[in-house]
This record gives sequence, C-alpha cells and structure tokens, in this order.
Amino acid sequence: MRAAIAVNRSFPRGAPMFKRVAIPMAAAAVLMTSSVAGAADLGGPVLRGSEVVAPSYEYSDHWSGVYLGGHVGTQFVHNRGFHSDATGTTIDDGTGRQVWNFEYDYMKAQFNYGVHLGIQRLFGAFLLGAEFSLDGPSGKANSPWYNGHVAFTVPPNGGNQYQQRIGINWQASLVARAGFVHHKSLYYVLGGFAAASMTACTVLDDCNNPVGHVVKYSATRWGWVIGAGMEHRLTHNWSIRAEYRYTSYGSRTCLATDPCAINANASDVRNRVDTHAVRVGVSYLFGAPALPAAPIIARY
Repeated sequence: MRAAIAVNRSFPRGAPMFKRVAIPMAAAAVLMTSSVAGAADLGGPVLRGSEVVAPSYEYSDHWSGVYLGGHVGTQFVHNRGFHSDATGTTIDDGTGRQVWNFEYDYMKAQFNYGVHLGIQRLFGAFLLGAEFSLDGPSGKANSPWYNGHVAFTVPPNGGNQYQQRIGINWQASLVARAGFVHHKSLYYVLGGFAAASMTACTVLDDCNNPVGHVVKYSATRWGWVIGAGMEHRLTHNWSIRAEYRYTSYGSRTCLATDPCAINANASDVRNRVDTHAVRVGVSYLFGAPALPAAPIIARY
C-alpha cells in the first residue's frame, strides 16, 4: 500500500491513466516478492527457466568383471589324532583299560599368503561370482611333546616321548561368492572345495631325516571351505577386502603296513586337519566403468 501511495504522489494530477496502470503493477510486484520470499522461507525450490536435474543413481556398476589380487593373513592349523602300534588300535594296559600310545590335539598359528583370481557379476544390488585362490607353503606346526604309554614300549625302555608335526606345502580352493552391495561395499559369503599338500610326521627327535621318526608321509588332502567377508571399492579398478575362512581336510590314517610308515611298529590313526584363516587382500578389477545414465533436462 505504501508503494502504491508513493507512486501516486510522484506524478501530477494530469495523468489519471498512468495511475490506473502503475498502482496495480506495483502492488502485484510487492505480492510476488512476498510469495517468493515465503517459498524460500519454507524451503521450497525456486525454479528459473530450464534446469538440468541429475538422475538419482549410484555410481554405475563397479563390480562386474574379472579380477586378480593377493592376500596375506594368519592361519590357525588344528591337528588331532591318535598314535598306535602296528595294530592301529588301542591295547590293554594290563588293568583291563584300552589305551592309545598317545593322543594329540593342538593348534598353531602360521603366516598365510597367496593370490586369487575371480569373475563376478552384479544383478541390481546382488553379486554372484566364483574365485580360485592359491596359497604358498607355510612352516611346520609342532605339537607339544607327549609321553607314550608304557604299555606300547618294549621293556626295559619305558615310555617314549613323541612329537607330532604337520606342514602345508600349498593350498588351493575354488569357491562361489554371493553377497549384496551397499554404496561402495560388498558383504559376502563363500563356500566350495579345497585341496592341500601336507607332510605329517610323528617323531622321537626330528622330522628332517629317516632317523628318529616313526611315521612320515606326504599326501594331497581334499576338503571343503566356507567363510564370509567384506570388500570395499576404492576406485573402479581397486578394492580392499577382509575375510574369514574355515577349511576342513578330513582325516587320514597311516597304518604300519602302509608305505607312509617308516617304522613297521607304529601307526597314525585318524589324523584330522582343519584350518581357521583370517586374511586381508587387495584386488584389481579389469576394464573400464560403464558410462552413467544421461542427465535429465527439466524445463519450466
């Protein structure tokens, strides 16, 4: 109203037509200014001409393809079983009780390292793939020294002391991976087949030569593996991961009559091996990212 009055006073009396036009235009300008300010105060958008509105998408597919990487970590080797004589079973200790020569059950931590190669595809937010990994050799895992039962010892020697050792020459696995992607992170589970070359021995002094050990054999052990992990993508090509794996290699028996037994009077019964591995790694995804969707042009 003040704006209209000011306009009316600024012109002479001889301009009635101008007053009829100017006063309504000034009032409309005031109302429009008030409306825009009110919309801004309420948080509403102020649209000006044509605006480019970016589509609502998350950085296109950065997961599908073939990848190669490496990993390191710690692996806990769990080894358990029984040691016996040529019969491969228990014997009477003289009191009517059946006993083994000794029973072993131990777990040792070892350094774990290797490479992995995989292929995967993203279906929306769900990922499905397959991965092969190969781990290098690790040192021997040694048990404590066990006292052999005197019932297994030829008099007058008394009970002997034994140590059981297991060494892994290489490990391999072929697993399926499945998970879901949230932003730049993948949360997955895995499962599949595993194989390892192992050297097992039961010793009186060492495992480096035929003297002093009573059982020694190398064999390829087959098993299965399950696990879970998380992978985070740094760029389209590079990602880092952390995962846990449990692998079971089943059991193997080396009887005194088998080629693995150096001493014809000793047997290794139900030697069972499994591992728990915690490892971190880095992977490189081959190829370039897919082009994002074109922006949407909105006109007002």
